[in-house]
Amino acid sequence: MGFGFTHHAGIQAQVRAIAVEQIAEALAACRGDDDLDKVVHGLRRRCKRLRGLMRLIEPHFKLAKREDQCFRDAARCLSGTRDAAVMVETFADLLAAEGQRDGGGRFEPDRGAVLAQWLAGRVDQKQTEGDRAALLAPFVALFEAAGKRARRWSLSGQGFAQIGDGLQDSYRAMRDELRRAEAEPTAAVLHDWRKHTKYHWHHVSLLQAAAPDLLRPRKESLDRLGEMLGDHHNLAVLDDLLAGQDDIKGVRQAIAARQDVLTAGALTLGRQLAAEKPVALRDRFEHYWHLLPGKA
Repeated sequence: MGFGFTHHAGIQAQVRAIAVEQIAEALAACRGDDDLDKVVHGLRRRCKRLRGLMRLIEPHFKLAKREDQCFRDAARCLSGTRDAAVMVETFADLLAAEGQRDGGGRFEPDRGAVLAQWLAGRVDQKQTEGDRAALLAPFVALFEAAGKRARRWSLSGQGFAQIGDGLQDSYRAMRDELRRAEAEPTAAVLHDWRKHTKYHWHHVSLLQAAAPDLLRPRKESLDRLGEMLGDHHNLAVLDDLLAGQDDIKGVRQAIAARQDVLTAGALTLGRQLAAEKPVALRDRFEHYWHLLPGKA
């Protein structure tokens, strides 16, 4: 059924089916032979989807926090290799932007090449099949157990409230984090805002079939906001990572300048996406919800 609701009856059954499918596809990817970095990236995305699903049903699912912790732990099993690769990509993007800057870059290209080589050296490009199996084994164990539990998940309540309450709570949290970011636009606060923005993005994804012409543009805008905040976070991690290197003043200036641009853009877009009050958004989405067919 994909990552989305398809009809407005039987929410519990659909939640189970969505989770079971995401878990099964993740386990199938673990058994495949695709490039490891690609597999890890996909697995972490599925963890985020499942955590978004937990936020949606949390007010009516007493085990939501336990399952959320499971998916969080599974993602953490995979963090090292992918995070190193992201730093290489982030620095490459920064180098490209500096190369196109009017008046020249803030640091010498030769220095940039040295740092790029150092970052690339942190990524292990020689994973053996034994390494692959060892890396994925903890993830597989957690997901196999979660898949068995997901078939028995039980939600309280009835009708749209089973997901409407979580939708409203998560959207309110996104708005609250926006207000914090406006007052204190630090890397840590912006990263917290991004987490809640991504939860709302997942919720819009889950409900998109109800009103695709209206919700697709919102999802795309939330995706752009998440990308901006994600790039800001990656630059903050890169800045910390390079702190022990020599001759990086220009690099850190370039990072700060790019973060300023991202912050301004994110706040502008975020205010538009959070303009509606939580109760109003919940009511609007409930009207969309009933546009779905009653049965599969």
